[in-house]
Amino acid sequence: MKNLMMCMMNDYPADWPEIAEKIKNEAGWRCEHCEHPHHPPSGHTLTVHHLDGDKANCSYGNLVALCQRCHLSIQAKYHPAQGFGWFATPPAWAVKRGLA
Repeated sequence: MKNLMMCMMNDYPADWPEIAEKIKNEAGWRCEHCEHPHHPPSGHTLTVHHLDGDKANCSYGNLVALCQRCHLSIQAKYHPAQGFGWFATPPAWAVKRGLA
């Protein structure tokens, strides 16, 4: 298990904690999708999602602050490398990043 965790951690750049904190700060510590504030007891722990799935790609357009609930939902619905688009009106954060 420890080796698996180390492998997963190595996919992120060394300054990932600072990058993630910057994205969360820019989002006001609110989910950019549902706008719920960071609140772990309710399942709204704020995370930072890599839209293309590449943990090394930390460009602004590839990162979005999402609560765990939205993170899982967005990850299941949108993956640009596979050519999936938005099936309905794209969320405001996707428009802001030029993804829709």
